[in-house]
Amino acid sequence: MLGDTFKDLPKSTTNQLITKIESLSTHPTHQSVVQTALKEALSSWQDDQTANSLVILGKPIERISQTLQETLITWQPEAWKIVNPLPESIQLTEPSTITAKLKQAFEKQFEQEHSKKRQIVVVPDLSWYFLRCVQGWDGVTYLRDLVIRDQSRFWLIGCNQWTWKYLSYVCQIDAYFEQLQQLPVVNSEELQAWLTPIIEEIAIDFSEDESTKNGQKNQSQSYFERLEDLALGISAVAAQLWLSSLKYLPSETAPIEEENLGKIQPTAVTLPDLPKLTADDRYLLFSLLLHGQINLPCLALSLGEAESIVQSQVQVLLRSGVIWRRQQLLMVNPAHYPRLRWELTHNNFFIEEN
Repeated sequence: MLGDTFKDLPKSTTNQLITKIESLSTHPTHQSVVQTALKEALSSWQDDQTANSLVILGKPIERISQTLQETLITWQPEAWKIVNPLPESIQLTEPSTITAKLKQAFEKQFEQEHSKKRQIVVVPDLSWYFLRCVQGWDGVTYLRDLVIRDQSRFWLIGCNQWTWKYLSYVCQIDAYFEQLQQLPVVNSEELQAWLTPIIEEIAIDFSEDESTKNGQKNQSQSYFERLEDLALGISAVAAQLWLSSLKYLPSETAPIEEENLGKIQPTAVTLPDLPKLTADDRYLLFSLLLHGQINLPCLALSLGEAESIVQSQVQVLLRSGVIWRRQQLLMVNPAHYPRLRWELTHNNFFIEEN
């Protein structure tokens, strides 16, 4: 489409853009949906003390916990005290200690609370607090029973849809929580608005062509409609596909240097190819999506394999770009999610998405 003159962005420029993407707030559409659902649920709770929880469900690669926190910061409900007893730093390494660690965190938090305000207790993501092994979901059972027992507080709980289906199967969690809200997909206009601060900062060029002059869709509109389609309306996927589509046209009047790239322009949006996956690879990737993010020792426990064996699998998948490692936590690269989801679905994996 753009000929051979456009080149891949330098690594340093790509890294800068990754940092900018990661610094974006979660999508405003998601925050708005959570805020509306939470207000309605709190109103219901005041009439019926048994309706003391709201579960927010998202895709495995969505930043569910961040969405909850940013929603509460934006809303700032003065009549409510926000309680966060479970920081992300809680990492599970031994199944038999999961319940004890969770119990300790809650007891410590509640002992320190002396506010007369009614409390919203945030459980950032259930996906972080279980392992798929013997005693591995005892912590989730503990959380489930605590929420049912403690009706003096309202509980805002994040969870990914795949995890919710799995936990509903192994410990019937869906029977205990009636109020659910799924994060919606976002459309092309919403994706464009979300990425606009970065687009404007680096002056990305959507050049008009003859189709625009003829009253047809301009390049920008067509680009973001395709981005929405390939990303399945998931902002995390869209951001990575957008980044991979960016190329630059070297300046004709200046040396080719990273600080003087010339015109940056998006090329056609495409999904990256998956490498050939073995059955073991698919099982490992399914486990990563089930947990959202997980460290290597916990992943090995969930897979029931020696850590050394899992480590070798992980290294191959890291080199292929299918997975990332961030601060010792492993996760699926969102750009690969659409094709990986298809692959797992067609290999009879137990997933759930609406």
